[in-house]
Amino acid sequence: MLSSRHQSVLKEIDAARCVGSWSTASALAAKLAKHGSPGHVFGSIVSSEAELEEYLAKVEWSPQEHWSDDGIMQRSSNGVRVTARYPMNISSSPKQLEALEKRLQKIGKHTLSDEEAYQLSVVTAKVYFYGSKFEQCQAAVDSLATTIPDEGAMSPVYVRQLYMAQMVMRGITAEMHGDMDTAHSMYDTALVALKERLSSQAALVVPRGSAAGAEKSHEELVNWAEEALYRRAMASLAQDNIDRGADELAVYIRVMDNVTPATFRVFRRLRANRLHMQLERQSIGTDSSAAAQAKERVMASHRRQMALLKATYAFPRANEAHAEVLAEVDGAARDWELVRAFSRVESLRLLEVLYEAVFLTFNSPQVLRHLVHVLVRFGDYHEARLAFVTYRELVERQLERVKKALGSGSKIDSGLESVNNILRTVVVGARLFLVHLDSAHDCLSVVHFANDLIDDVEARNPDHQIIPPVPETIRAQVALWKGAAHGRLAQRSREPSNRADHHCAALQLLRQAAELNPQLYEAHYFLALELALGTRDIAAATAAAKQAAALDATRLDAWHLLVLLSTARKDYAKALQICEVAMRQSVWWPAYNESQPNANKSE
Repeated sequence: MLSSRHQSVLKEIDAARCVGSWSTASALAAKLAKHGSPGHVFGSIVSSEAELEEYLAKVEWSPQEHWSDDGIMQRSSNGVRVTARYPMNISSSPKQLEALEKRLQKIGKHTLSDEEAYQLSVVTAKVYFYGSKFEQCQAAVDSLATTIPDEGAMSPVYVRQLYMAQMVMRGITAEMHGDMDTAHSMYDTALVALKERLSSQAALVVPRGSAAGAEKSHEELVNWAEEALYRRAMASLAQDNIDRGADELAVYIRVMDNVTPATFRVFRRLRANRLHMQLERQSIGTDSSAAAQAKERVMASHRRQMALLKATYAFPRANEAHAEVLAEVDGAARDWELVRAFSRVESLRLLEVLYEAVFLTFNSPQVLRHLVHVLVRFGDYHEARLAFVTYRELVERQLERVKKALGSGSKIDSGLESVNNILRTVVVGARLFLVHLDSAHDCLSVVHFANDLIDDVEARNPDHQIIPPVPETIRAQVALWKGAAHGRLAQRSREPSNRADHHCAALQLLRQAAELNPQLYEAHYFLALELALGTRDIAAATAAAKQAAALDATRLDAWHLLVLLSTARKDYAKALQICEVAMRQSVWWPAYNESQPNANKSE
């Protein structure tokens, strides 16, 4: 029977071990470790564990390198495959760990209580584990029960962490033998048992050193509860149980959102959240109803990812690119398209992600490209113009490097903007200047840049071995906006010769665009507009406008032009009929029809 003084020391030791204050635990254990005193065997176990943990706290390691290969999703003809392995690649000192092994073996020769024997087995297994002696580690924990021990007198609270360590080590050794089913069972059993012992409001993962007054140290190598949550999901995914694995990964992410400090395991959480978004993307596929249901989850995941990136990275140094940030930017833009998050509020949330990425990158054309597209969709055309001008300046510098690579026949750097991405963004910029900013001259400047780029790439790369050919759809859009800009200038020119030159150029380019891409609505519409205004060719303009309306009946500008062309022929009945048809085709028709209570029910 321990005295009240010894019981008080045991409580202090239990608290110190829970928060990771190992120097305090070691000093308190020394009071118990005196030979012949009550609890001296337990004090020796605690001192050995404290020495192990203090040694581990001094080990230098990089979380980015430690978890760089874990949880990578690969696609194959058989579906999705997620790699899961335990990345124990920490360099440790065999001599120091071997000395601890011998000390613990000597302690085991004493007469031990059940509680002391349990703690000695788990601590010994931890020494083997960190020394990468996984067979000995497995032998040390295999004889222990898989149920959580009762609260004893020595460690009523810390015994839960020892139990979690025991179960996680069993799971990891099972993983190393390829037995993912047993590994998952160990992790799940441990988490369920621990949760039953905690209140519903308790945090499942408590990082060591996070409590007030705890010693400052490196982030711990292994947090057993966190490891169980993460590896349970990985074990499911490795067994191709994608649905269960995705749900368990979501649990891990939610639990870790509430961890203090918020930067704990931030890089692993980055990878886990990115993997979860990939799995979400995979489950949505082309199902529009699934996309609608997942919309809020997808946007929340990207907000979480950007918060984790801000906690991980600072403004980059010279010649430093944060690949994780750039991958998130591409993923966010792709997912907003996938779930069709196109409302102003939803576009604003994507803009917030992109502007935060601007502060984590330096003059990244990739980020600016997405900003241009989203700002145009959002309707902030002034800001879109500024982003486009900056984007153009940056890609012009990059293109000099591309031209040098083409001239020497060398490989183009992977971090550069692709020519097709540049041309697609230039097309958006041309439309921005002509349609939204009413600047035909700026539009022409942009498309001349695009034409020069296409010609230069074709001349330097005729066999397309280094750069793929420019798609006909992009060529068609470049011709379209160049023709539309000439048409706008023809309408506003006061000099007959200039007007004729612009008109001829507009007709030639717009017909070229329609030939390159017969499905391009704007090519037929602007051709009809130019035929109507430039040559007063009502019949040809009508044919072009009808073709545009046939391609996209929901857009009213082609219908409007058809109405005007009918009135120009004084066919007012036809004009009214077109108005009625156009209204029925419009996306506004259902709302209009509902607002007319006395409307003909047959409509």
